Amino acid sequence: MAGSGMPGTDVLIVGAGPVGLTLACDLVRRGVDCRVVERETTPNRASKAKTVQPRTLEVLDDLGAVDHVVRHGVADLPVRLHEPSGGVVEQPSITARARDSFHTPYPDPLWIGQFDVEHALRERLYELGGAVEWGVTALDLVQDEDGATVSLRTPQGDSAVRARYVVAADGGKSAVRQLIGVPLEGETNEEQRWYIGDVTAGGLDRTRMHVWPSDGGMLILTPLPHSDLWQIQTPADPATQPATLTREFYQRLVDERAGAGAVTLTSADWLSVYRVNVRMAEDYRKGRVLLAGDAAHVHSPAGGQGMNTGIQDAYNLGWKLAAVTRGASPVLLDSYGAERIPVARKVLALSTEKIDRTTEQATGDVASLSATLGEITDDATTTGLAVRYGSAGYRAPNVTGLHGSALGSDLFDLLRGPQWNLIAFDSDDPALPALATPDHLHVHRITSAGRARGGDDIVDSQGEFQRIYAPRPGELVLVRPDGYLAART
Repeated sequence: MAGSGMPGTDVLIVGAGPVGLTLACDLVRRGVDCRVVERETTPNRASKAKTVQPRTLEVLDDLGAVDHVVRHGVADLPVRLHEPSGGVVEQPSITARARDSFHTPYPDPLWIGQFDVEHALRERLYELGGAVEWGVTALDLVQDEDGATVSLRTPQGDSAVRARYVVAADGGKSAVRQLIGVPLEGETNEEQRWYIGDVTAGGLDRTRMHVWPSDGGMLILTPLPHSDLWQIQTPADPATQPATLTREFYQRLVDERAGAGAVTLTSADWLSVYRVNVRMAEDYRKGRVLLAGDAAHVHSPAGGQGMNTGIQDAYNLGWKLAAVTRGASPVLLDSYGAERIPVARKVLALSTEKIDRTTEQATGDVASLSATLGEITDDATTTGLAVRYGSAGYRAPNVTGLHGSALGSDLFDLLRGPQWNLIAFDSDDPALPALATPDHLHVHRITSAGRARGGDDIVDSQGEFQRIYAPRPGELVLVRPDGYLAART
């Protein structure tokens, strides 16, 4: 960006929610010069998304941001269905534990407010030397062959920044997406609206999600861990939606749907209405601008996919952007949309199906509603572990019981970091160590117990690597920086 006459950066990330922060952490740890700007003046304190899925936990682990989330999240949150008669029906959690065959160290989805996920990522970004610029709005964007010039409104006044690439991570109403003229194709269901908010309420068991079916629609109160907050959700009637949302209005809804006196709301911090949108961009890239998260696709929250899909967008994009800024062909960036757009299409279809079924049963009896809630997640699609990219393969599963490495006893301990990883099984090739480069490629020799020779060999002491990967002697397994299998030969 030399000679542009204005401050320059390799990547400008617009939006400091979970998606923008994930991308920033990934780029900064790779040594990529980037700026993160956010139109809000302070960090988000609204719960918004409240479930972190297993694949996302793997991503946060690799980025070094998982500890806070694990400490503050809750894995098992049973459901208490309240019958109109006053009785209750106890149900298991609506989240689905990943099956053992996925071989993940994080099989349980965690209930946690989005603000806690953002906190973990933001603190990790600071540790890595990055920062968020608050109160900064993108006003205009002009592209050319070498980059983009973005006009910004900051607390210090208007300015401009020159960036080789710009990433729109600024949500469903993305200003950047609008500036480059990319629409979100799809539909909005004007009749399917939900009230949502963060409230406090006394007298409820915080070890449970509470659900009341009613003629006006079901009422859901979900406790947010390590706080006194509850997230409230209930269907909204467009004909009676007030111009201003207040605690008093939400209290009337609670009284109508749970019964007068059943729950008293003592405060309300964030109140909102969301309309069910099923929309996505046809392409995630236009020249030097890329879209990620809600800026690229929006859908219902059924199945707990929104934040998770966006974080995984950013994780797919990060290593590719870093490679291109260091000289790789820009064609690599086309693989981002090619891999992530089919995932979004599937998520949109499944989340729409799930919210439609849930809405249909919102006024039904306890038995019907119970059955519907039990089907809202599954151990494959919603966990994110079964995603396969056409240009690569499935994610590399974890393996335990590896001995001889100073890094740890799990395969994920070896793979953690921004590099590519080459695993050689029972290989005597003396040239393999010479392939390794500290910043780009790590080489790991894994041997069966009977062939262990010491040195830099890592022993598959329990045979788990052989059972999971079924390698042939001498086989090489190449794992991409985002943990997906790239090649076996």
